[in-house]
Amino acid sequence: MRLTEGPAYMSNGIIFTANHHRERDAQPATVSHPQFELFSLESNAALQFMDDHEARRLDLFEVLWCKSATGTVQADSGVRDVEPQQLFILAPGQLRRFQLQPGATGYYLRFSPDFLYVTSHLKEIAGLLEQHHMNMQALTLDVHRELQEDLEDVVRKMKREYYGSQRMRSELLTELLSMMMIYVSRGLDAIAPSPVVTREGELTIRFRHLLKKKFLTKKKVSDYASELLVTPNYLNTSVKKVTGFTASHHIQQQIINEAKRQLISSNGSMKEIAFYLGFDNIAHFSKYFKAKTGVNFTSFRNGLEVAR
Repeated sequence: MRLTEGPAYMSNGIIFTANHHRERDAQPATVSHPQFELFSLESNAALQFMDDHEARRLDLFEVLWCKSATGTVQADSGVRDVEPQQLFILAPGQLRRFQLQPGATGYYLRFSPDFLYVTSHLKEIAGLLEQHHMNMQALTLDVHRELQEDLEDVVRKMKREYYGSQRMRSELLTELLSMMMIYVSRGLDAIAPSPVVTREGELTIRFRHLLKKKFLTKKKVSDYASELLVTPNYLNTSVKKVTGFTASHHIQQQIINEAKRQLISSNGSMKEIAFYLGFDNIAHFSKYFKAKTGVNFTSFRNGLEVAR
């Protein structure tokens, strides 16, 4: 049974699409860009992404909690084997491919990136997710027993609200999603302590968010500094203090990562990819690519083809 799109409710700028069907019957919503979706991996709704034929570019955050599953998760060019009680978080802009064997149990959740940026106490986890995105990796967390219990409780309540139609449904979903991400961030603290979000950290998060949206047209630090109402020098200094690299480095890395993603996901020529990335001169793009990656464009493409 195809899920019929119901009325949409907004809470803190996050759109929750109402549906009134039980999960066992649910299929993906028919809208182009649903802002929030939640499935059990055992449901029919999960079948559309359990075994992708090719990598998909994400425009929302995705959380895949594999309680029991075998298979692989690809984030950009990196592929990881799935183990029991693993949780994967992928960021908008990444290329993602799931290949899970039948019989997987767990949950799949996707939500708008705006959620993390409008929720003040989640800005540090937003920064951590952004760092993994810049490194072309999926953030992976082993879910220990105590965290399992906490997440199960939150997801159970979230499912009840998502598949129901109670009053103030969207507000409660916002709070539950916030709680879930806080529990996840605690699990991540065991891997590496979360940084304190300073003024420079706040600026860095805003810069990265803007960079992902506008890197095709804005290539200079001054372009971003102008929109963020700071000087180029202050932006460079702040971003380097937080990440270890200047804003200009992140701009260059974003362009190179996108070039790699285009190579992974399409058969476009160097000319087509160069123009897509805003380079008018193909020779300039070729030199730029080699300078930033250490190999020329053709060699990199040949290496991908061999790996496939």
